[in-house]
Amino acid sequence: MPVFAYRALTAAGRDADGLIDAETTRAAWQALRARGVFPTELTEQTAASARGAGAFSVRRVPAPELGAAIRALATLVAAGVPVAEAVAAVAEEATHPALGRALTVAGARLREGEPLAAALAASPRVFPPLFRGLVAAGEASGALAPVLVRLADHAEASAAVRARLRAALAYPAVVTAATAAVLAFVLAWVVPQVTALFAETGARLPLATRLLVGATDLARATWWLVLPLAAAAAWAFGAWRARPAGRAALDALLLRIPLLGRVARQAAVARLARTLATLVASGVPVEPALGIAADAVGSAPIARAVLAARDAVREGEALAPALARTGAFPPLLVRLAAVGERGGTLAATLERAAVTHEAAVAAAVAAATALVEPALVLAMGGVVLALVAAILLPLFELNGLVR
Repeated sequence: MPVFAYRALTAAGRDADGLIDAETTRAAWQALRARGVFPTELTEQTAASARGAGAFSVRRVPAPELGAAIRALATLVAAGVPVAEAVAAVAEEATHPALGRALTVAGARLREGEPLAAALAASPRVFPPLFRGLVAAGEASGALAPVLVRLADHAEASAAVRARLRAALAYPAVVTAATAAVLAFVLAWVVPQVTALFAETGARLPLATRLLVGATDLARATWWLVLPLAAAAAWAFGAWRARPAGRAALDALLLRIPLLGRVARQAAVARLARTLATLVASGVPVEPALGIAADAVGSAPIARAVLAARDAVREGEALAPALARTGAFPPLLVRLAAVGERGGTLAATLERAAVTHEAAVAAAVAAATALVEPALVLAMGGVVLALVAAILLPLFELNGLVR
C-alpha cells in the first residue's frame, strides 16, 4: 500500500507532519480530514523512501511511550484485530512523531505481505533488536499477543529503573544549578559594585578580593574564546564517544572506577538477565538470545563477554559455565543460570537474577545519593562562603576607614 508524507494544520491551527498509508492520494486526504487534520502538502513516497524514513530516524522514542504502544498493540492483537489494522490504530494514536512514523511504515510493509518483525526492522532506532527478535519468535510460535505483553512489561520495567536513577540524581543537579546561579549573580553584579566603591575611595582591596576580581575580569575578557573552545571540545568528545572504539574505552574506564564501576557492572548484568529472561520465556533459543542481549547491556566490555559466552554456547557448552568462563559476571547470575538449566526454569531464574541485581543497583544509588547530597551541600556552601567573605572583607575595611 502506498505511503504518503504530509504537512498539515490541526483544528487548533498548529503545524503537523508525518506519514499515512492509503490506497490513493484522495483516500489519504480523506483519512487525514477524518482525524481533524487539514493537509497542505501530500506526497506519495516510494517503498525505499518509506523504509529510509524509518531507518534513518535520529529521534529515539522514550521507553514509557514505546512500552505503552506495544501494550496497546498486544491488547488489539489479543482481541482478534488483524495485525496490520492494529498497527495502523496504534500509529494513529501515537503522540511521539518518530513512533508514529515508524508504525506507519511498518503498517505499509505489513500490507505488502511482510511479517511484523521484518516490518519493524525498517525502523531500527525505534525498535531495537530485542523487539524484533521477540516479535519474530512470537510469530513463529503463534503466540504473538503474549510475547507483545511480555515485551511491554520489559520496556516498562526498564523505564522504571531509569526513572528511579533520574529521581536520585535530581536533587544534586538542582543544588548545583542553584549554586551556579548564585555565583553568576555575585560575579556579574556584586563584585563590580564593590570594586567601583573601593576605586572611589582609593583604598587597597584585600588579597582574596583582588583574586576574585582578577578571575572575574579574566572571565569577562576571554568568554568569547572559552565558549567556542568548550563547544568544539564537547563536539569532538561527542564524536569520539559515538565511535565504537571511544564508547568501548569510556565503558572500560567506567568499570574501573572503584564504586561507580561496581554499580555500572550490576546495572549491565541486570539488563542482561532481564533481556535473556524475556527472550527465553518467549521461546528464543539461548544462543541467538545472547546475541540479541549483547546489544541491550549498554556496556561494551560486558557485551564482548556476552558474545564470548554465545560462542561457547554455540560450540555446545551450557550457559552457566559459558558465563563463568568470561569472568565478567557475578557468581549469583552464574549459579541461578545453572539452577535454571538443570530444572528447566531458566527464564524464571534469570528473572529472579534481574530483580536481585536491579534491587542492588537501586540500593547502591540510594546510598550514594544519601552520602553525596550532604557532601555536595557542604562543598557548595564552602564556595559561596568563600565568595561572600571575599566581598564582605573589603566592606568591613571600608567601614573602618569611614570611622
